[in-house]
Amino acid sequence: MYANAQKPSTRWAFFAEFPYHGCMRSPLGAIILLILWKSVACSQQSDSLSVREPSAIDIIQGDGLTALKALGFELSAPARWDGRDWLTFSAVGVGTAASSGLDIDVRALMRRNQTKRGGDLANAAMQYGSGLNMILLSAGGYAAGLAVHNRWLRETSMLAGSAIIIAGTVSTLTKVVVGRARPYVQKGHLTFRPFTLSTEDYASLPSGHTIVAFAFSGVLAERIQNTWASIALYSLAASCGVSRMYTDEHWVSDVVLGALTSVAISRSLVSWFEAQKESSASGGLRLVPTGNAVTLVWEF
Repeated sequence: MYANAQKPSTRWAFFAEFPYHGCMRSPLGAIILLILWKSVACSQQSDSLSVREPSAIDIIQGDGLTALKALGFELSAPARWDGRDWLTFSAVGVGTAASSGLDIDVRALMRRNQTKRGGDLANAAMQYGSGLNMILLSAGGYAAGLAVHNRWLRETSMLAGSAIIIAGTVSTLTKVVVGRARPYVQKGHLTFRPFTLSTEDYASLPSGHTIVAFAFSGVLAERIQNTWASIALYSLAASCGVSRMYTDEHWVSDVVLGALTSVAISRSLVSWFEAQKESSASGGLRLVPTGNAVTLVWEF
């Protein structure tokens, strides 16, 4: 969950201390110290001057590895949750349960206001929650960022695609385990057939389209960090959720759970990624003067 991602990641460091007087008395020690100093200086200079730009293949491989790490981080998150995370998880559950009290009334409202115009708008809004559409959009953004050397666009597209895959995985597993009847089945909102794989009729909770829409919007909102942009993005995702209720595919509580789950995942993912970047930027070899000695520090 989001709270879990805010914790500082574990850092490891190797320390080797070389006293100045000891190194100066030993020619070999002095040579080792000089080599270490020159190696670190050249490494830092190469990074700052960007002597060699990484190839597209190197970038893609690095981003692919990051995406795999993100998948593992998010799917294993419950094993690292603390009290705050479990409280957030409980709040999501309580919010979903509370919204289920509106399932019947909201469905009746939607059914009373069916029009051709409304149906067209609902079908258009649903495209924002199509897994295939949003993955293709993320892939296109990634390719564009790679082509024009726009790091922000490339990273954001990679994160959006990763969030969709992660949230979609959580959604699919939950649907199978819970097996909730869809509204059009006409069996009520409290009918469940767990582990029903033969039909989509019992795959209502949570809303997959809502999951995808809020995962994509959540990542963009976190990366853009602009209030008006966030309002627009989350409104667009919400319209997708409403469209799923309008077409009688989902209960309101399905949509609420999908939205809350994806917001938590997208925020956690972006927070984790930013922490990884900071960790990577501050890592590596450093020479630190300490009193009458110099210490080689290797952080990783």
